[in-house]
Amino acid sequence: MRVLIVACGTRGDFQPMLALATALRSAGHEVLLGATPTFASEAEALGVPFAPVGVDFQQLLAEHRAQLDHDNPLSAIRLMNRVLPGVIRSEWRALLPLLEGQQLVVAGGAAITVRSAAEAARLPFRYVAYTPQLLPSAWHPPFMIPLTRTPRWFNRLGWWGMSAVYDRLLMPVLNELRHERGLPALTDIIHQVFPTEPGVVLLAADPEVAPAPPDISVHQVGAFHLADPRPLPAEVERFLAGGEPPVYIGFGSMPDAAPERTSRVLAEATRRAGCRVLLSSGWAGLGAEGLGSHIQVVGPLSHGALFPRLSGVVHHGGAGTTAASTRAGVPQLVVPHMLDQFMNAHYVRTAGLGLSLSRSRLGVERLARALVRLREDSALRTRAALVGEQVRARNSLAAAVALLEQAAAEGLTPRPSPSPRA
Repeated sequence: MRVLIVACGTRGDFQPMLALATALRSAGHEVLLGATPTFASEAEALGVPFAPVGVDFQQLLAEHRAQLDHDNPLSAIRLMNRVLPGVIRSEWRALLPLLEGQQLVVAGGAAITVRSAAEAARLPFRYVAYTPQLLPSAWHPPFMIPLTRTPRWFNRLGWWGMSAVYDRLLMPVLNELRHERGLPALTDIIHQVFPTEPGVVLLAADPEVAPAPPDISVHQVGAFHLADPRPLPAEVERFLAGGEPPVYIGFGSMPDAAPERTSRVLAEATRRAGCRVLLSSGWAGLGAEGLGSHIQVVGPLSHGALFPRLSGVVHHGGAGTTAASTRAGVPQLVVPHMLDQFMNAHYVRTAGLGLSLSRSRLGVERLARALVRLREDSALRTRAALVGEQVRARNSLAAAVALLEQAAAEGLTPRPSPSPRA
């Protein structure tokens, strides 16, 4: 089987699909991974053929860092709305040459044009969602809304409103590209990008944390984890051996308009809480000089190798980091910045795996209190360990590979339902 996998976006979009690509290759299939150019070297290091697709999101976020307001999560949405029409055209141009000779197309994250491109090439298509909130449902609000406990009437209204906005903003561009390939015009872009019809969606999220809502049909296979063979750097091993298990703090791909100030807040809060810390610099460049001997600043590390050796993980609530923390069986403190991260924080709290703290309220005192509880709350630690065991017992990638083999054998994608509104 020859498979094109597309994962446009940040590391949280890329890494699960890299894991899927390696699993498919291990099962004897030919895979081409199309993703943000930032991650080309990581695919190549694992022997996965790679093609650049879409824009460089790391560069984009860096260029617009000053426009991203942590006190207003909607600032990121305004930025994305401005750049998305260009993203669509760039993604489409990169995708079309990659389709020749493929037997199946799989998209993850917010790859806007992939389903249309697969349709143009008459190839079967499957979509991988890393969190239930990417899928239109009355059981949660759209991922653009930073709320988590809303009534179903509000959620339906939210998805309707989101569809109305993006139909107006993006559908003319995508329909223009579809017309060039002889495809019929779309009337609903949200359900094209984030499908809910039976047989199309693989939900790569662990049901113990983020169960699928009851009003949509998905194959919930569990989160994808990359088998990363890299050893931890020697300086990290020395730090781990130098005292009690540290806390990891990392906000992944999230930008920061004032990384020096954030670094000082993190340093003082962890000092007051008595924590040793591995601080990931991330895309924001955290880790100013003189933070203290209790902090070791690190670059990208294997979460699978590191997280089980920690006393806790403080992260931004990206689906991938949430899944890695859950699998490791350690308690989490989620500091959501944007989009589905607020719902992922809610999932962690309601599953009894950790705490959450607003990014806009990330002050020294609040963070110090949360860190003390994270390390000392026996109920959190016991629950996190139990769920971690359950997750590690599941072979999510094997289940996904079997479903994709079935999809390629069956042929074309199931058609959307006539009335797909949430």
